[in-house]
Amino acid sequence: MMLNFKRVCSLLAALALLMGSMPSAFGIAATARASQSERATVPLPPEERGSVALDQALRDLTNPFTVLSVAVRPGESDDGTLALYRKSFGARTVTLFATRGETGDRSTCGPNDPELGFTRTREALESGRVLGADVYFLNLRDFGYSKSANHALGVWGHDEALGKLVRAIRSLRPDVMITNHSAKTGDGQQQALAQLTREAFREAANPERPAEAGSGPWRVRRLFERTDAYHADVTANLSERDAARGQSYAEIGLAARRRNISLGASIPGGRDGVTPELEKSYYKLEASAPGEKLESGGSMFAGLMLPENLRRSIAAPRVGDFSLLEATTKPAELVGTLHEKLLEKRAEGSAEDLQARYGAEYGRVIRFTAALERALVLLLGLSLEVTMSDRVDVPGQKLVARAMFRNGSSSVVPVVIRMPESLSPAEGKPEYKPSDAVFVAQYNSTAREAEYEIPRDAALTLPRSGHLEDEQYYPMGSSLPGALPVEPFGNRLVVYAEAGLGDVNIPLAALARYDTSSPVEISTIPFAILKDWLKPREIEVPVRVRNRTPGALTGALWVVPLALTDDNYEPVRLTFAREDEETTVKLKLKLPILKPPLTPDVLLEFRRDKPESPEPLGLAKIVVNVIGFEVVDDLNVGYISGSGAWLGDALNQLGVNRSEIAIQDIAIGENGKTPQETTGCGDLGRFDTIIIDRCTYVARPELMSKNGCLLTYAKEGGNLVVFDQRPDDWNLILGRSVFAPYPIKLSRDRIAAENAPVSILEEDHPLLSKPNKITVRDFDGWVGERAVNIPREWSTEYTPLLESNDPGETPSKGGLLVARLGAGSYVLTSFDWRSQLLAMKAGAYRMLANLVSFPKTNTRPRRVRSDKSGGQ
Repeated sequence: MMLNFKRVCSLLAALALLMGSMPSAFGIAATARASQSERATVPLPPEERGSVALDQALRDLTNPFTVLSVAVRPGESDDGTLALYRKSFGARTVTLFATRGETGDRSTCGPNDPELGFTRTREALESGRVLGADVYFLNLRDFGYSKSANHALGVWGHDEALGKLVRAIRSLRPDVMITNHSAKTGDGQQQALAQLTREAFREAANPERPAEAGSGPWRVRRLFERTDAYHADVTANLSERDAARGQSYAEIGLAARRRNISLGASIPGGRDGVTPELEKSYYKLEASAPGEKLESGGSMFAGLMLPENLRRSIAAPRVGDFSLLEATTKPAELVGTLHEKLLEKRAEGSAEDLQARYGAEYGRVIRFTAALERALVLLLGLSLEVTMSDRVDVPGQKLVARAMFRNGSSSVVPVVIRMPESLSPAEGKPEYKPSDAVFVAQYNSTAREAEYEIPRDAALTLPRSGHLEDEQYYPMGSSLPGALPVEPFGNRLVVYAEAGLGDVNIPLAALARYDTSSPVEISTIPFAILKDWLKPREIEVPVRVRNRTPGALTGALWVVPLALTDDNYEPVRLTFAREDEETTVKLKLKLPILKPPLTPDVLLEFRRDKPESPEPLGLAKIVVNVIGFEVVDDLNVGYISGSGAWLGDALNQLGVNRSEIAIQDIAIGENGKTPQETTGCGDLGRFDTIIIDRCTYVARPELMSKNGCLLTYAKEGGNLVVFDQRPDDWNLILGRSVFAPYPIKLSRDRIAAENAPVSILEEDHPLLSKPNKITVRDFDGWVGERAVNIPREWSTEYTPLLESNDPGETPSKGGLLVARLGAGSYVLTSFDWRSQLLAMKAGAYRMLANLVSFPKTNTRPRRVRSDKSGGQ
């Protein structure tokens, strides 16, 4: 048999199977980063294969429409409704997220780390895999909670955000758009996106708006917004069960929602089971295109019409008297019918021919053809997979890609496999070389391997920072099972195959990911701070060094400024026995090594031993900066971490003696009293200050039973500092035990504006005046919110020290409260010191220095206790 179809048509069709059916999505590049082995995750949901995947492919042939769900962050879409319209109706579904959710919500005590955007992207794609939905990101910035749409639009830029959304609509070409968001309720980002969605609904069809990236005007038929039963125009009954999957659509939606592990209990609708509110979704029609009328009592598609010639072209064929779904018990006849329909589609010509015939609607024919091919591939049991010999490679390294074609049919299948001739940089387009035609016996397979060399000038994809937004479109629901790798980041290698079926070829495509790293990875602290360039200090710096080269490696870790200034400098020699071996070196540095106007930053390099080239195999930089702060000498600070090592790192920057306190080493106290002979409580007395990290009581609930010991520590002269905690847990615990020394009630109040005004209430209080004089200028240039979970009520034993408020709101005085407790003190602060310390904000370090120094600066007379029934 001759495989005689044009190569361009075959590759285009294969790419449609892999990357989704929309032409404008074909050329999206990929360069984001991170090894799957470097992240912890729950097991991925199994891909739908076999009869379930076939059921979906056949349903896809019966519905030409696309539903686009618009949400700000992963976890905010209506997964149940998407499951219904995809699994039952057979529509193409796409979830569009404005942001990656990279900041998180501090008030819910969710994670807040540099990797959060990558984590939530993976979770969104895993959720899309469950739903069978493609995923698209606008890559707007998630800047945290906002109280107004104007604030969010100011951060995003109205015109830029609108332009991105219009481009997405024109590329994805939905017929129906849905959103959970309202322009009147929700946080500022949700309100802003709801407003932008209405504008983009109109602008996408505007012929006067310039076309971009090959996508012209597109008219969305209907826009729906989530509502209640009373206002609904359409009801989605999610309690119906899917026969192929044995689950209701509410259960499928909940399974998808559970992939958003990082959101925890903050996922709307709960996580534990299908509740009544998850069994139905209600939508009101917010906007419709001219001439469109929604028929009552139907679906979101009710009354939608297509041009007659297009409707005939993509009409689902029948197998005799049977529908496609009914004909699954007659596989031979079903294959024949689909084969005949595919021949008909191929006869219609190229994408250009289709566009000339059907205008802007031609993408429906391409998507229909891709669904025909997908159904035939599944019926015949064909598959194509590609694997790489090494997931993480270095420039100049050779690696092998292996493509495996499997024939699960009862007939011999001829196949041609096309692999790229070389690995090009991310912006390049590799050439493909076809193999000879191979006849693969029934229930057999064939493989083809190709050896590549990573280009010397290849862009690095590790570390991940800076690469989160390199891709926008992920065809999780438009590709064949097994065609997409688990890891969504990294370089891409696409392999194609053409399988012969009579007088037509069926294209397949598979994608593999690989990362490109420097030969040696070096990671360390991002910055170090000094009080003054003329006052050097010693600092211990942990440096992790990882060998990414194949095999053994010997070399040395150089501190470059020391090598330039010290004739006797000796680098740290390191030997690695194998690839991916790593070690941690603790460097003791006296900073600054160099002073301005020279570059004070510390450059670390790993070099091979002579006579090898002195070119570094890996490097890292520690930014050195001066922040004018003072801290009391000889301080011993203990801290109890909630999550991450940030607090210990910040205390290290202050130069104080710090120790992380293991909760299991604290003895249990009863009613705030602990016997003096108890070793754990007695040991706490060695600390001048103990800090409890944000959200620690919810992140580490075992601390709750040890709280009496901490209060005893404060009564006996210690300084207990508590960062913001989640109000629900805090207030519930306060009703059962002695948690804070005096009554205090947290709220969900928050100050969201970065530049919200801050007032000093007691300028002479030691916490605000010693050893650093805190002024309103110390709050300039903050990133993110001012404060969250701010107390609204407290006993008069507490002294409020700071006042702030968002525009138009009543000032709040609960962001920093301090109380005398016996011979010591208790401090509760809801200001976001963590984000500011990580951003190297001077005011945050000056305030942290005052907090830890307080036991030695607090010379004020003990305050006379007053009535505890007071409040703000």
